[in-house]
Amino acid sequence: MKNFKSWFAVAVAVALGAGCDPGSALAQSPMTYESLKDFPDFAGSWTPLGPPFVLAPATPGPQGAAPSRSGVCDLPPEFKAEVGARCRQAVQAARPDFCSTQPYFTGNPPRGAGGAFEILFTPGRITMAVESGLVRRIYLRAQPPAGALDVSRSGTSIGRWEGATLVVETTGLDPNAPVVPGAVLGPDARVVERIALVDDETLRIEATVTAPAILSAPRSIQQVYRRARARMFTDFDTCVESDRSFNRATGQDRFDRTPPADLPPPPRE
Repeated sequence: MKNFKSWFAVAVAVALGAGCDPGSALAQSPMTYESLKDFPDFAGSWTPLGPPFVLAPATPGPQGAAPSRSGVCDLPPEFKAEVGARCRQAVQAARPDFCSTQPYFTGNPPRGAGGAFEILFTPGRITMAVESGLVRRIYLRAQPPAGALDVSRSGTSIGRWEGATLVVETTGLDPNAPVVPGAVLGPDARVVERIALVDDETLRIEATVTAPAILSAPRSIQQVYRRARARMFTDFDTCVESDRSFNRATGQDRFDRTPPADLPPPPRE
């Protein structure tokens, strides 16, 4: 009889969880697919509001403004000076491009080419699959699940709802994750993200990165996304490590692509 009462209590709790308020304890770890309908509608596909998805016209900065950072080693002021020095040394000694054969989560919201992603809601978990190849699993619970890795490329992400905002804290990030050439993330890094809808078609991710090995102070980053309901996702690879046509030492093509002088013009339509 005691076992039956325990089972019945659990069954009632699960049933009530389907219609509970998103801020309640049960809603933090929903037990059924029916309960997911109460969460904010940001499941689906998203693309960054920026190149190459949005080509905004260039606007001149205010007079006297510092030039924008365009080089891979032109780092924000939160980065320690020695990190920038190691980056410049690595670029001079190896190659001007920066590429990793595997994607790592280092706190930056997805952006640029390969920065589109898809969000999937399932009971107790939110999955973010980034087009560049990184998959993040955000667990809606107070503690990491049993068997969670101490360190991984995506880290261990624990989420909670604060109203309509998903707050995600990620630890267990790979300390060897490359951040810039010559510098890695280091131990004890932590990321806190706030993910929320701006409107029905716009999503914003605000991230605060704490990484004592490379940052002298927490770094705040923000990225905005547009909903892309019809987007078809494909494999995306920006690396040139196996591309024999590219010389990593010089940053130049190995092959002469100059068209022959007697090449006829293309046919007219």
